[in-house]
Amino acid sequence: MSLARSTAATLVALAALSASAVAQQPSTPAAPPAPPAKPAFDVQVKTSEPMHAVVLPMKGSYMQHPDAFGKLAGYLSGKGITPGSPAFGRYFSDPSVGEANFVWEVGFPIAAGVTVEAPFEIKELPAVLCATHVHRGPIEELGAAWGSLAEWAIRNGYQPGVPAVQRFSGDMSEVEMLMPVKK
Repeated sequence: MSLARSTAATLVALAALSASAVAQQPSTPAAPPAPPAKPAFDVQVKTSEPMHAVVLPMKGSYMQHPDAFGKLAGYLSGKGITPGSPAFGRYFSDPSVGEANFVWEVGFPIAAGVTVEAPFEIKELPAVLCATHVHRGPIEELGAAWGSLAEWAIRNGYQPGVPAVQRFSGDMSEVEMLMPVKK
């Protein structure tokens, strides 16, 4: 049924219900209210802040996140280095390369002047124009959210770039997604 026909049928049904109410005929019970609409996919375009950070380069499955963050946090703690927040991940690979070939890194902002040993690295991350979205919900839905963010960028005239970044809240209830973009 087309939208116009569906709308017309709804209007006819509402008119019939109104007429019956005016005639004081018994009315049928009201249907329960519709569930709230899913909120719009909220995206902002902004320039990220530059960052001085320590990272741990990774390759392979993203399922290694807990171990990677544990290794990095343990190293920093052992050196008496207090990391800033939020923790982040940067993702350099297109998913088409396959999980075994994913190239990514986890990191924390840190104070200038800190030195580290391999496999850890110090990086200066520049400010970058990004399409951003804050994901609130199950971590398993992040993949779909990234797809939605890429679709939004393209639909709004932007060319998505890499590396994509995720900034993690302390309790993982929110993940800020940052996709580099250019017009």
